[in-house]
Amino acid sequence: MEIISGFVDFVSNNFAEIATGAAIIVAIAGALVWLFNWFQNKRDSDKIYKFLRRSAKARGWAFRTTHAISSATKIPKNRVSELCSRDKRIKRNDKEKESWRLIP
Repeated sequence: MEIISGFVDFVSNNFAEIATGAAIIVAIAGALVWLFNWFQNKRDSDKIYKFLRRSAKARGWAFRTTHAISSATKIPKNRVSELCSRDKRIKRNDKEKESWRLIP
């Protein structure tokens, strides 16, 4: 019981410092998660872009399907669609919604 009351006294006497420390830790963790997600998105977007560029250059195919991109890059189809729709260098085919090309 003495341990609990000592802990409660410590927390009540140092609440501002504890809250500040916790806020700093949460902010750092949030920044690291954001940075990790940004890196993954950048890496996968670049992989998709390079595939589309190689495909257009080597085979002359302007449009590639989400499935073809996914197969070649080993990135899941839903992620390919998400990244392609966000990337300013890539455009969706107006006639076939699951087909993508590079913007010239």
